[in-house]
Amino acid sequence: MRICLVTADFFPNVGGVAAHVVELGKAFVKNGHLVDVFTLPLGNERQPVSQLFGMTVHRPAIPKAKPFFNWWMHWALKKHLNKYPVDVVHVHGLRPLEATRGLDVPVLFTNHTSGFLRRIEGSRFERWRMARRMTHLDAVLAPSEELAQATIDIGYEGPVRFIANGVDPDRFHPGTATMRAQWGIKPDEVVLLLARRLVEKNGVCVFAEAMNRLKGETVRVVFAGDGAERPAVENILRQGGMLDRCIFLSNVPNAEMPKVYQSCDISVLPSFYEATSITGLESMASGLPLVGTRVGGIPAIVIDHETGMLVEPKQPEQLADAIKTLMQQPVLRAAMGERARQRVLEFFSWSRIAQQTAAMYEHAERRAA
Repeated sequence: MRICLVTADFFPNVGGVAAHVVELGKAFVKNGHLVDVFTLPLGNERQPVSQLFGMTVHRPAIPKAKPFFNWWMHWALKKHLNKYPVDVVHVHGLRPLEATRGLDVPVLFTNHTSGFLRRIEGSRFERWRMARRMTHLDAVLAPSEELAQATIDIGYEGPVRFIANGVDPDRFHPGTATMRAQWGIKPDEVVLLLARRLVEKNGVCVFAEAMNRLKGETVRVVFAGDGAERPAVENILRQGGMLDRCIFLSNVPNAEMPKVYQSCDISVLPSFYEATSITGLESMASGLPLVGTRVGGIPAIVIDHETGMLVEPKQPEQLADAIKTLMQQPVLRAAMGERARQRVLEFFSWSRIAQQTAAMYEHAERRAA
């Protein structure tokens, strides 16, 4: 198939949507498909046309303000598709959604973000408005059952399917803990990893409160990510006497993350909202047990007390207790990490996710014929 992926968030950005589109496109190429990506000039990547992992990436110079963004992106897509017809357009994220109207080709949409959930909680009008934005779509994909159900609840009448995020288990795998010496971590210390943007919806302040309950334990905490909540997180840790046990790496390029995971012992997802977390899947592929909240797509990847532990959101006591259980039982921790990797290999490789997604493309083509 010839596939066109449309996204406002792509390489070199760091984050879930950007990583999803890059890895999905790579998997499509490996599976024998032709892939075009339409995105924006981002960071140092500003060439109008370039190649990335076998994908042809188009970055038209488009104003970011709406409605100009919609008009210019639609025009760029229309011009390209007239010259290079594709089998399907797959738009990722809400921002470019309206630019894909009227393209005379099946259009699918992956509803990635928890922002969608917050938006439709607001009012009946907002739910109606969101449903109208989706009337041209041939199908909606969602990386959590919660997002899939929310899409149905607002009144979208087309096919909706939960398809998880994925991970490349060849890149993310158990290995030697090469970073621990560089971080100044002693052999007997248990290393917790919070690989998240430091924003409210990721539960980072609750995590900091939980860490204060581990004072006196042989624990170190690595934060791989940055964001608006970092000052609040640092303040909570300082008040609890745990700030000196923490290492802040800020935003880490994805290429460097495998050695970060390999140098940690437990990964934590204290989210208030979440899809099938890419960070969580990368942790599992690296052989780490997960401690996560029972929200969104986290229970779809974590089997409680088998591949990790689940707790209720916004409960620092529960979070601290679950982490302490794994800290104090290294044999249990290792067994959960092994089972976590096996679960990834069976259900969550990007190759498998790409096959499931391509099957939805074929279904959309048949419906449109």
